[in-house]
Amino acid sequence: MKLLLVYPPLTRALPSILPGEVEAGRGCFPPLGILYLAAAVKGLPGIELSAIDAPTQELTAEQIADRVLRERIDVVGITILSFHLLDAIELAQKIKQKSPQTLIVAGGPHPHIYPVETLGLGMFDFAALGEGEEIFPAFLSGLARGEQEPVVPGIISRSKRADADLTFSNLPDLDRLPFPERTLLPVEKYFSVLSPLRPSTTAISSRGCPYRCIFCDRPHLGKKFRARSASNVVAEMEACAALGIREIIFYDDNFTTSRERALEIAELILERRLKVAWDIRARVGDLKPLDYHLLRRAGLQRIHFGVESGDPELLESLQKKITIAQAREAFQAANKAGIETLAYFMLGLPGENLDTLNRTLALGRELKPDYIHFSLLMLFPATPVYALALEKGIVQRDLWREFAKNPQPDFQPPIWEEKLGREELVSALHRAYREFYLRPGYIFSRLARTRSWAGFKTQTRMGWSMLGLKK
Repeated sequence: MKLLLVYPPLTRALPSILPGEVEAGRGCFPPLGILYLAAAVKGLPGIELSAIDAPTQELTAEQIADRVLRERIDVVGITILSFHLLDAIELAQKIKQKSPQTLIVAGGPHPHIYPVETLGLGMFDFAALGEGEEIFPAFLSGLARGEQEPVVPGIISRSKRADADLTFSNLPDLDRLPFPERTLLPVEKYFSVLSPLRPSTTAISSRGCPYRCIFCDRPHLGKKFRARSASNVVAEMEACAALGIREIIFYDDNFTTSRERALEIAELILERRLKVAWDIRARVGDLKPLDYHLLRRAGLQRIHFGVESGDPELLESLQKKITIAQAREAFQAANKAGIETLAYFMLGLPGENLDTLNRTLALGRELKPDYIHFSLLMLFPATPVYALALEKGIVQRDLWREFAKNPQPDFQPPIWEEKLGREELVSALHRAYREFYLRPGYIFSRLARTRSWAGFKTQTRMGWSMLGLKK
């Protein structure tokens, strides 16, 4: 059986919450989802496995469909985010036009939230819920036995979507999973715009987040925190280094949910004398000031902190359970340890006005992060804040479900428009980037800290991107 796993082209993606200049300069990262699936099915007897990262490999839907026909691919798995649904549909349609007998399985966050609607579109044969590392191999094994529609909990067929069981379960022991099959894709092409070290890759050391932030949009991973052991994480880092990868960007919701595990990872890196840079997303308040020095000695280059707002009341309304005082302490401690920092802030929160916006921008400058990432609060499907927007009439209809049923290219993802309208918020977003990145003091400090020609080029690219922002 020939299996092709695909991250689709991104030529028809929905409008981003970020300014185009910022979106275009983020870097290029491997699609871990299909690489985890690839590793899970690799050992199945009779499977011929291949993978495509269409944006990175610059492949069109037409080219991929031609390959499916030419190589007589039996099953295609497509990972789908709601923002990329139109591209996934176009790819599936072209595959069905050229190779009608090929089965197409939709996976990822969008079909997890909207499985019935996804299958109702007509071009996908099956939809997978939750995490696929166990259910997808079971599904393929059923096909290999000659079953037309294998009965596997968590995988739904188009013909039985009306009365399908939509329950799913998450994997309890992540250490049992093989590492992502990175060699299926061009390792050398992946990089982060924040780092001069290339190539880079991404990794996930835990799944699920125990916190209840109202804007969180990863429902397929659940809310139970499941962590890989420190030894398992460091073993994957060693495997990445053996491939020539120079920096690993951890995409956990929060790498420091377990402070003890984070410190154990750092100690193991030092014990094994592993020379690879790494980058994490963390929650302010999780670490103690001295912890940052240990992490830095172990090669940690950068921490991304979600601060979200400079207004205490708005921050509390997000149910993030952090304080501005904790943010100040975390950034100060990281800076003292020599770790670069990136601050995430969101504009357009429930209750946002011009005064709260200005407090957020002021805190962004006060914290002195090396980088800052502003975005508008996007009302993602299946999040508490989207449900609240529907309840309060901020959003009049269930726009995301309507889009899932009948995707249109002019769909505009909803934001929280109450005291400030979309035009005002977009203008504030552009102003926030300009006011932070175009300060003379910031520009000179960044160039002074640049230690290499590659780093200088990175900073220059980012600078030109900021200059392109509209007033």
